Amino acid sequence: MHVPTEAESTRNDSSQASSTAGAPLRVVRSSDLFGEQREIVIRHRDEDYRLRLTSSNKLILTK
Repeated sequence: MHVPTEAESTRNDSSQASSTAGAPLRVVRSSDLFGEQREIVIRHRDEDYRLRLTSSNKLILTK
């Protein structure tokens, strides 16, 4: 059974989210990023960042 995270349950529909330029923003579900994991690494410009899902279903990004 999948329990939606807070990020999933409060996310905007992709048709409603928009960038400052007015173009629709890409919406990614946290469940698609995490799968069965509670932590992932995002590499940006040769730097690693950890995105963690807490026990209270909040997202924390650390360098």
